[in-house]
Amino acid sequence: MKGEKIAGLNIDSIIDCLGRIVKILHDKPQEALRELREISSMVDDQVPYRDGHNQRVNEYSLRIGRELDLSEKEMVILEAAALLHDFGKIGVDEQILLKPSSLNEEEKIEVGSHVLRGYYILSGFAELEQALKGVRTHHERYDGSGYPEGLERDSIPLIGRIIAVADAYDAMTSERPYRKARTKQEAMDELKKMAGHQFDPAIVKIFLKILNG
Repeated sequence: MKGEKIAGLNIDSIIDCLGRIVKILHDKPQEALRELREISSMVDDQVPYRDGHNQRVNEYSLRIGRELDLSEKEMVILEAAALLHDFGKIGVDEQILLKPSSLNEEEKIEVGSHVLRGYYILSGFAELEQALKGVRTHHERYDGSGYPEGLERDSIPLIGRIIAVADAYDAMTSERPYRKARTKQEAMDELKKMAGHQFDPAIVKIFLKILNG
């Protein structure tokens, strides 16, 4: 992927920027996160249909984290993970992301591969080790039927369980080429329905409280 350009972005330049950012992540976390938000926003603006998806998932995740009373360090890790959770999608074929009908099995595999693609692109940054748990596990399911490893319940890191709920809610309430956005209530009902199956029920309960607040 070295030297590859995706939607006008050079992946090498993004990696170079990330390299500079992660070096200050522990000593100057707020400065690093400000720069990371800029990269995340730039990618959001370039990749088809995402339209601020990373930013919204980040905000939802942080609101859940605050309700869980996570430490300042844990919140920094959560934000880094949320901002980077879909990083691997910059390598997915745009025609698949923009397809107006349901994906076939091969296309589903291609889209699903973004989890490990993003994880492996970023795995060279030791400073992101904890955040990368969220990148790798945000499509695991509470009942063990998710990917890429089929983890279940508490074997899924908390950071992954948080992002899973935030990511799913934003996906449901956003317009996609193949379907209209669901209403807030419809998305909340789906979260309730899938609590204990796709999602950690405790995280769903907290997020519904936030949405109803």
